[in-house]
Amino acid sequence: MKKIKAFLAKTKMRSALWLAAICLFIVWSIFGYKYQFTYNKGVSMEPTYDNGDWIIIEKRSWLPKDWAPDRFDVVIIYDEAEGEDLAKRVIGLSGDTFEIKGGVIYINEKELEEPFGEGKIGYYLVDENDKNLRYWSGPEQGEKVIQFVDQKKKKIPEGQVWVIGDNRIASWYGLLKIKNIKGLVIL
Repeated sequence: MKKIKAFLAKTKMRSALWLAAICLFIVWSIFGYKYQFTYNKGVSMEPTYDNGDWIIIEKRSWLPKDWAPDRFDVVIIYDEAEGEDLAKRVIGLSGDTFEIKGGVIYINEKELEEPFGEGKIGYYLVDENDKNLRYWSGPEQGEKVIQFVDQKKKKIPEGQVWVIGDNRIASWYGLLKIKNIKGLVIL
């Protein structure tokens, strides 16, 4: 014990570094093994999470083997096409039917009522130079041209969920295997 005190007493900087290392190890031991910090990328989860907001997730490995998310849970998924983690909201559960008419989501033949999502599911039309097309005349003159999504009724297979971001005009994902969920957002 005397050797440790003598070692730490040599410089204040050394003492501070050791204290910081010990604190970080304790925090990781208690918190980091079960939970993970990540941050929201993009605008698809606005207004719930803005681009760059920090999120805490409970890792999938700590959830029960037969765990399945509840409707409206926010989960972290790995998107292979983008090569990054994305936050998405669970809208449809295994066995549900979903349909999209004019950008409006229907679950089990009822229009989805939820406080999270904003707008209809759609996308902006662009020209060959990737510039937004705009209306030339009429009441929408100058506004961006939006095409709302339509999708026929489909049953969500067992072991899968249907997810999307809260900012419906800037988000799309779809069916996802539950086993591919990386974690459940807790904060």
